[in-house]
Amino acid sequence: MATENDVNELLAKYTPKQFLDITDFESEFLDYRSKVIVANIYIERLMEFLIIKKSKDYGDLTTLSFSQKQKNLYKLGILSDDLNHELKIVNQIRNTFAHELIPVGDKITQLIKKFKFYYETKVPKTDNSIRQAGADGMIIGMITGFLMRYLVETLWETNSKNKKQ
Repeated sequence: MATENDVNELLAKYTPKQFLDITDFESEFLDYRSKVIVANIYIERLMEFLIIKKSKDYGDLTTLSFSQKQKNLYKLGILSDDLNHELKIVNQIRNTFAHELIPVGDKITQLIKKFKFYYETKVPKTDNSIRQAGADGMIIGMITGFLMRYLVETLWETNSKNKKQ
């Protein structure tokens, strides 16, 4: 489990851009199923780091689920309603990929359509399953990228504010 010292060392060692660069796994995997699972791991770790920095009594975070950590961040005022919603969808997609060998029908596409950002993407809809999978992968990539960037920037801003106090 990460400690406050671990988080402080990370924040001292990297800038937000450097951290995002080392977590860029775009070229490592070919399928978006793997990208979603890996992105979810990074997002969960960032949520833990933010809880550690924002809450002095954070306890053993390894006993908390993704959704419990998410609820803590929401209660701390770190997540807006929209970001909280998008994180729930990312986690539902991750759980589907992690626990189902072959997701039934268009289950992933239906989950992706729950993103508030989905209809703003202007990605053409298609009946071709291969093209739709590519479009879905692009959308989930944009949303997980946005969430990671937000969490990284918030973590580094929290650290800067703590230093000034």
